[in-house]
Amino acid sequence: MAHWNELAVFAHVVRTGGFSAAADELGLAKATVSEHVRRLEQKLGVRLLQRSTRSLALTEAGAACFRHCERLVDEGEAATRAAVALHTKPAGLLRVTAPATFGALHVAPAVAALLAKNPGLDVELSLETAVVDLVRGKFDLAIRIGPLAPSRLVARRIATVEQIVVASPAYLERRGVPGTPDDLAGHDALQFTPLGWGDEWRLAGPGARGERRVAVRTRFASDSGEALVAAACAGAGLGLLPNWMVYREVRAGALVRVLPGYARGDVPVHAVHASAGRAPAKVRLCVDALARHVGRRPYWEI
Repeated sequence: MAHWNELAVFAHVVRTGGFSAAADELGLAKATVSEHVRRLEQKLGVRLLQRSTRSLALTEAGAACFRHCERLVDEGEAATRAAVALHTKPAGLLRVTAPATFGALHVAPAVAALLAKNPGLDVELSLETAVVDLVRGKFDLAIRIGPLAPSRLVARRIATVEQIVVASPAYLERRGVPGTPDDLAGHDALQFTPLGWGDEWRLAGPGARGERRVAVRTRFASDSGEALVAAACAGAGLGLLPNWMVYREVRAGALVRVLPGYARGDVPVHAVHASAGRAPAKVRLCVDALARHVGRRPYWEI
C-alpha cells in the first residue's frame, strides 16, 4: 500500500504545478519532494507524471490517482483545523465525573454558568460515590476530594475543605454541648460509611501536633451525605461533616458548629485530567470556571 505522505506530496505537486513550488509550500527540499513521487510511482507500478524541462503533465493514471489524493489532502487539512480548534476554542462534548453530593452542590452550578457563555459546548456530568477511571470511563475531567494517588494524570488544586462537628440546636439543648473532644464519647455520632472510620473520629485542635483520636458511638450511618445532613438537622446526633456540605445549614441556623476550634482538614480538592500535553480548550475552560466559582477563599468556609 502507498504511504500516505507520498500520496499527499504527489497531490501538492499537482496542485502547485511543479516540484519547486510544492517544496516551498511543504517546507521540504526539492529533491525530497521528487523522491517521494518517484517512490510512489515505483510502489504503484505506473507513471503518474510526464516530466520535461519546462512542463509537468498528469498521465491518465496520475489524473485518477490525484482525484482521490486531493480528497485525502482536504480531509487531512480539515482534521488538522478541527484538532487545533478544539484546543483553542471550547466546543463539543465535555464529560466530567465528580463525587455525588459535591458535584450536585458545587460543580453543577459552575458548569451551568460555563454553558451560558459557550454555546458550542455541551457537558455530561456523572456523579459517582466511587473514584472512576478517567481513561476507561472516557472522561475528560474528574473532580477528586482527598489526597491523590501517584499517577500520570495532570491535577490542579482548586480548593481545600475541612470536616467539622455539627449538630442541630434541638439536639444540643437535649443532650448538652460538648466542651472538649473527650465529651464526644457521651454523644450519638453520625457516620459516613465510605470513609470507613468506624467508631473513631480524628480531630486537630488549636496548637495540636497531628490529629487526636476520639472514640464515638455511632447511632446512624449512611453512604449518602444528604442523608447525614438531614439526620443531623433532625436532631439524630453529632456529625463530622465537610464544611462544603453543611455551610448553608450552619449559616441558616439549622445546624450549629460544635467544638469550633477542632476540625479534620485541610483536605484538597483537585481537578484532574489525562491530557499529556496542553489540555483541550474545553477542559482548561472548565477547570478555570470551577476555580473562579469556588473562589480563592472557598465560599463554603465557616
